[in-house]
Amino acid sequence: MTASRPAPHSPTLRTGPRAAEPTAPAARAPITPDGSVPLADLLAAVRPPAEQIRRFTDEGHWRSATLLHDLHRNAAAHPHRTAIVAHRAHHPAATRVLRISYGQLVGYVDRFAHALDALGVRAGDPVAFQLPNWWETCALLLACLRIGAVAVPVMAGYGARDLESVLGAAQARICVVPDRWEGTTPAQVLADLAPTLPWLRHRVVLGDAAATGAVDFTRHFVHTPHERYRRDGWLPLPAGLADRISLAVTSLGLHRAHSMAMHTPNTLHAGLDPRSRVTAFTALPLATLPSLLHTMVGPLTHGTTVVLQDVWDPETALDLMASADVRAALATPAQWAELVAAQEQRPRPPSRLKHALLPGRAGATTRLAHQVHETLRVPLDVTTSPARDADGDPALADTGHHRPHRRGPASPLAVWQRESGGLRPVWDGDDWTDTGLPTGPHEEDRTVEEVGGVFLVPVTEVEEHLLTHPHVAEAAVVASTDPEHGELACAVVVPEGDPPSLLDLRAHLLARGILTSHLPARLELVPALPRSETGRVLRHRLQDTLPTT
Repeated sequence: MTASRPAPHSPTLRTGPRAAEPTAPAARAPITPDGSVPLADLLAAVRPPAEQIRRFTDEGHWRSATLLHDLHRNAAAHPHRTAIVAHRAHHPAATRVLRISYGQLVGYVDRFAHALDALGVRAGDPVAFQLPNWWETCALLLACLRIGAVAVPVMAGYGARDLESVLGAAQARICVVPDRWEGTTPAQVLADLAPTLPWLRHRVVLGDAAATGAVDFTRHFVHTPHERYRRDGWLPLPAGLADRISLAVTSLGLHRAHSMAMHTPNTLHAGLDPRSRVTAFTALPLATLPSLLHTMVGPLTHGTTVVLQDVWDPETALDLMASADVRAALATPAQWAELVAAQEQRPRPPSRLKHALLPGRAGATTRLAHQVHETLRVPLDVTTSPARDADGDPALADTGHHRPHRRGPASPLAVWQRESGGLRPVWDGDDWTDTGLPTGPHEEDRTVEEVGGVFLVPVTEVEEHLLTHPHVAEAAVVASTDPEHGELACAVVVPEGDPPSLLDLRAHLLARGILTSHLPARLELVPALPRSETGRVLRHRLQDTLPTT
């Protein structure tokens, strides 16, 4: 059975006094202790050069409209068409699948935007949310765009240390979390972190907010019609919205690998995969750029349907994709392997799936592509990107992984890096790539990648530490698909002298400060690493040659 949320204008909703009033003045955040400009002010000031706006607009990559304009146009033309199908694993069977129409979604976006305004959020303010793949996540991200705020999605699997790092770097004014999620208590974690986050004005909890003294999301965002009570009338749409920074995508590794790519509606629009025009399912968290771009922005731009699953289960995913008539699906290699196994265990009638997509080449093998094609009757491919790397492979700009390539219409407008001078506009100077990494003679083949499914391993830094081991001559870390544990990090090593063991390497990495969750789970010894003519490790070729586990 499926359930449909009531529209914001439903007579069953509250019309009483404003709920969850701000507990602090809606003033701008203070100047930082070192006298630097707050990140929100910097983000609000960054704009692409006029000549680039003209060029990319003339070429058809950029436009003056945004996803919000598409959303309202689709709602006006087809208000009852389904915009979002969301599977909630922990809901009762009768309400486990929720359907939100375009008319409802537009209402919620406007209401959520006015709810943010009531909490003092202004244009340029970062708004963080650590939520699973729920319909509220989509509506909240669109509400940030509606008000001109910067959405900062956070991976649901991040613990206290990683959450503190992201919130501190983004200087988030508000953070939205669930009360409980998969055995963890994000609301309590956020409450414990709050004293260390001077920029954070409000904690918002979806669920039991009273237990931690937070703003109740359902009461404040869903049930209270702030749009009716705003003293200055309906919120105007910020000027020049298409070229304002509206999204900060975090790539969280160790030390300098911690970065945020700042995107505008236009850089997102330019990066859309042509296959994202159809009803699309994502198995990846909405906090990742491929998931947001190809399975949320794309479908809502073209008036099709976003299909979400909050707790990964391959059996449920196959049934959900069939019932929602999904045509494109995005998943990691490990998840595609699980989908193949689920279909083989319980064969289902042929679906109408046309595109099986990967967020990048990490973990992809010819064996997996063959299995997906034979079992699911669909070709396995990587999401496309406007940029190409030196060997003709799609550059992983859409994955949040940082690989140097030339700047283009889909490049982020700016990049923040912890150890590289803070915020850097991409179009400021000729020696910066679209990730803010210098591309001089010693950096041209440098990469900062991540593998390991949802729990990402910072590849470059682990490789650097592996090379400090006395018995390691060369090293590469790639994704390895394990049928039981999913996508794991595999260290491929060319030994120097006596070959090291996996336990030796793990102990060495631990001693150098690498987190346990970032350690390789598998070791392969090889005589040499395959390289391109420029000397770059050919990771996809290396993965194809790995023995099957």
